[in-house]
Amino acid sequence: MAKPSRTASETLRRFEGLVIATGPKADPKLARKALRRAGISNWKVSPLARNAPTLFASPPRGARVSTQQAWQLTYRLREDRDVERAEPAFETIGYDASPSTAPARGTRGSLFREKHLPASDPREWAIRLCNVRDAWAVSSAPPGRGVMIAHLDTGYADHQQFDARALRPELGYDFLDDVKDPKDPLTGSSPGHGTSTGSVIVSADDLELVGVAPKASLVPLRVNDSVIHFSWRRLCAALYWAVEKDFHVASMSLGGPWGGSGTLEDAVRLATQNGLILISAAGNHWPSVVYPACFPEVIAVGACNADKAPWGGSSNGPEVDITAPGESVWRALASDDGRQTVERSSGTSYATPHVAGICALWIAHRGGWRSLCNRYGTAGVSGVFKEAIQNSAYTPRGWDTSNFGPGIVDAHGTLASREPARAPARGARSATNYRSPGPWERIESFFPQASSDQVRGAVLSAFAPSQRRVSRRLDPLLDEMNFLIATDPALRLAIESRLAGTRRVRSMAARRPVRFSGASSQLRRRLAI
Repeated sequence: MAKPSRTASETLRRFEGLVIATGPKADPKLARKALRRAGISNWKVSPLARNAPTLFASPPRGARVSTQQAWQLTYRLREDRDVERAEPAFETIGYDASPSTAPARGTRGSLFREKHLPASDPREWAIRLCNVRDAWAVSSAPPGRGVMIAHLDTGYADHQQFDARALRPELGYDFLDDVKDPKDPLTGSSPGHGTSTGSVIVSADDLELVGVAPKASLVPLRVNDSVIHFSWRRLCAALYWAVEKDFHVASMSLGGPWGGSGTLEDAVRLATQNGLILISAAGNHWPSVVYPACFPEVIAVGACNADKAPWGGSSNGPEVDITAPGESVWRALASDDGRQTVERSSGTSYATPHVAGICALWIAHRGGWRSLCNRYGTAGVSGVFKEAIQNSAYTPRGWDTSNFGPGIVDAHGTLASREPARAPARGARSATNYRSPGPWERIESFFPQASSDQVRGAVLSAFAPSQRRVSRRLDPLLDEMNFLIATDPALRLAIESRLAGTRRVRSMAARRPVRFSGASSQLRRRLAI
């Protein structure tokens, strides 16, 4: 393939390869035949993960495939008789995007605080806010003892705040470099992020920090080197790994606005059915909850501050299941120059491990993961935990329950909550959000202040002037439209201008569709652009 020129939006979409399903059983031979019929003969085909039902086809090292080419190849594969499903995998913009391109919704206060709240000065403020020590006092087991936490992040680095007995790197893996040791090289734009989030869970109670569940086992799974980038392909591989190893909790301080069109959802569902409790960050500075937190099987965590108010940068919406301390949280920081410090930082990255740690306390207190699986079935454990944290949450006066869940997580209340006789009928899914969002719903979530009809009209006017002619012919291409909007700031801005503009602006917009980058020839033909 010819090397295409790269635009600004292309830098937010690094093509990784194609995920291919050939039926109930992954058959590399059938996948290679389908690729050859699509005009590809030199790509590597291998399982997405050892126990995954799908295959991953990756181009030769150094080959450059544009987003346009990737989607065109996907459509060709989807028409092949030997292919059940195909979708492109990209490393895209992550959940910690610039607020200038993704404003927060329904939040109070500034997105960035130049000064930390006085209430966050004590090192244990978050532990106290969540009543963690009270939970330890009533627990029937040491805090988190016997619980295996899969920690999907940038890996781990040496730090004196870590309890060495709690860290289990020999059970982990580096899915970024495809090596056994998940140690963080402390490079990239988020060096030490995994060490920082992990310290919230397993710091020993004898130094500067106090971890929520210091007796739990933390297994680092390195899936990225930055919270600015997101690869759902590597996330899937790590989830399959965690299921295979019988881990109990997955703490995911990561995410992005586009999560593919089925493969990640399948991995999430399989993990939950096998008893893995998935806890993920709602996102930072995005107008909607990101993937994988937006899936109903995942416990989505928003962030609050030491004054018991939502953090101004926390993504929020009806998908948020619970809120936890995330603004000005004290955490370990490892640097490539060898420095090991303790500093404050903000993000749903730090709210997530608080809930993961409380989950470990709850599992240990209830007799262990296997005991819970025997009582509720492996697929029911996550729903029982979600019910426990939601029913026991602390709800401050004036709390926005429609966007930040029922309140702030309470560790003591979670452990003291009544043990139900059976798991909720919908498992981990909440009563109001018991199905995964469709492509149009995800597009609409990027523009929360507008109605569904307004968003659809603005989107179609941005893509093509003759809305009525194309609106009923887009269903096969909605995944691509969703992808383009999620990863192209200029396109989102154009849609926002149509939603907020005057009649003159809207009229001009209807006559001049946006010349966005990366659309496949199939989408361009359908829209006549």
